[in-house]
Amino acid sequence: MMKKLTLLLLMVISVIGLSACQKDKSVSEDDIKAFLKEYKTIIYTADSQNPTDYSKLLEDVKPYVNEEVYEKHEKNGIFNFPNHFATENQTDVKLNDVKIDTIKEKDNNFEIAYTMFVTIGKQNVEKTGEMTILNEEDNKFIVTYDWENPVTVDNKKFK
Repeated sequence: MMKKLTLLLLMVISVIGLSACQKDKSVSEDDIKAFLKEYKTIIYTADSQNPTDYSKLLEDVKPYVNEEVYEKHEKNGIFNFPNHFATENQTDVKLNDVKIDTIKEKDNNFEIAYTMFVTIGKQNVEKTGEMTILNEEDNKFIVTYDWENPVTVDNKKFK
């Protein structure tokens, strides 16, 4: 009888201990917004007088995206476009804020529609886009899809 009580007590302690050790794995809209803003700030911070070295930009952005997005955007110059635009047009580019328009969670992925508020020179623009991020272990996000609508600034296309 004593063995059964001891075994039962150990089981109860184990269950309580294990449940206390589990982390809250829920993801909030604020978590996603913070990640999105951090990632986009790397891309949308461009000083026309002191352009970011492209290899440094790629190094900074790589931890945020999966290999497919990295290769596609690197090949197409997407990561460097704001920096290139700033230098070519002698105007600074700065991300001011992001707004999450919609979030859909599906199989540990978040499909996001968003709006970025960007200052390009003296002009404030709203740039919309769509993104999918994968929630890996411990709420580490990775961009698996990223697309933005181009806007026109001073009769020039800003991708």
